[in-house]
Amino acid sequence: MRALAILLVVGVTTTAAADDAPYVPPDFLAVTPALPAGVDSAAAWRLDLAETLRIALRQNLEVVLERKSVEITNHAIDATEGFYEPVVTAGYSHSDTDSPPSSAQEGMAGEIFNFKVDGWRVGASKRFVLGTRFEIEFENGRAKSTLGTAVAPLNYRSTLSATLTQPLLRGFSADRVVPQIDVLRARIASERERAQLEIAVTTVIERTEAAYWFVLQALFRYDLALRTVKGAQDQMGLTQRQIDAGTTPPSDLIGAESTLAQRQLEVLQAEQAIHAAWDQLRQVMNLSRDQWSRPIVPTDLPTFRPGAMTPADALETAVKYRPELAQLKLDLDGALLSLRKAENDKLPQVDLGLSTALVGQDADYGGALGQLGGADAWGWTVFVNLTWTPLNRTSGAAAEIAKVQHDQTTIRREQVVQTVWFEVRGALREQVGAERQLLAARRFRELAEQSLELEQRKFLTGSANNIDVAQRQDSAARARLAELDALIAHNRATAAVLRTTGRLLQERNIALEAQ
Repeated sequence: MRALAILLVVGVTTTAAADDAPYVPPDFLAVTPALPAGVDSAAAWRLDLAETLRIALRQNLEVVLERKSVEITNHAIDATEGFYEPVVTAGYSHSDTDSPPSSAQEGMAGEIFNFKVDGWRVGASKRFVLGTRFEIEFENGRAKSTLGTAVAPLNYRSTLSATLTQPLLRGFSADRVVPQIDVLRARIASERERAQLEIAVTTVIERTEAAYWFVLQALFRYDLALRTVKGAQDQMGLTQRQIDAGTTPPSDLIGAESTLAQRQLEVLQAEQAIHAAWDQLRQVMNLSRDQWSRPIVPTDLPTFRPGAMTPADALETAVKYRPELAQLKLDLDGALLSLRKAENDKLPQVDLGLSTALVGQDADYGGALGQLGGADAWGWTVFVNLTWTPLNRTSGAAAEIAKVQHDQTTIRREQVVQTVWFEVRGALREQVGAERQLLAARRFRELAEQSLELEQRKFLTGSANNIDVAQRQDSAARARLAELDALIAHNRATAAVLRTTGRLLQERNIALEAQ
């Protein structure tokens, strides 16, 4: 008993000192485990984490849908910018009318006169970013009449006119914001959708990583279950030899067989867990159905990297990189645009314009064009149009609504910052807890293995029985599983910290623009 106490004290002291050393995964977690019996290893798909993430980003339907939404908002920008494209118009008309005279100057009562009129026109207009509108039109007419008061029986008339209109108050701002309000809103909507794509991609990345580690965890659990079966088989062989030597009663074999049966059941359960983990990974990767029967072998192993970020640093990083906060910044920009537009709409509509026209008229079309080109008949007009609603109730109420909506967006941002603060603190707490649990699990496993080794030696000397050995085997198995689970949990906690601080995509070398 004194030797046992000395061994335990030495083991505890040695392990406690080892807790201060950097964590290194034990040998049973250092190599990718083999596939279960009966699974075709030759058909196995060996994937590292980076390739798994690339496939998920390319095929995951959530990401595909968000990319389509980004495409839509990009086209929406083109649609709003099309407002400033030149517009061409053209038209032709023909009329043939028989009519009595409308006055004594036109003719006598009872007479019927014939009017034939052809008209064709072409024009163009364009809007500019200051709200300016320019229009030019070339109009032609051919009139044939039997009316005695007509200038000539056949007459051609051509008119070239141009009009320039500039709003001075409503619809105008020197910085071009108000005239381009729809384009700016479309750009904000596009950037917001890109941030939403980043949110979707980050979520899929974290889910894919978790599924990847679940597969590896299931494979390791299966491997550890096989190891416990091997230990139970060895123990049953030792028991049989002890019985043959007459140092152990035959009834002890039942206990060894019972332990072996329990370990074999655990192997079957671990094998089922592998298939469930495979399906989870296949689902997030959106693999085609013909690939769901193919086994997947993760080639990357979980690593340990201690966390070194304080909550204050984490929040500062999150405010800078979290796409949700970038969206709220865009929402604030959009709210400011709406407020700016609402305030501008309260102003009167005052439009300053200038128009000019050249006219040519002759009995011959060429003569009419020649007169037009010579600018023999021309004129110009300067005009100012005013539209004003004195009470201004509608636009005034709209401006007040825009102010309240801007305040709401500001408050909502503070609310999200508070939520992010809560999330980063929770993620860091989970990471620190996972790190401590991993170190504790390592100590638990080392002591459990030492206790098992000691109990097996005692069994060989006859001072311990199968029940004692089985208990130590069970403790060692649970300790190995605990260390495995703690290592996987620490990797997932680290990914959660990266997600809550907005750095997961950068750490995984994923650039959305490059895809």
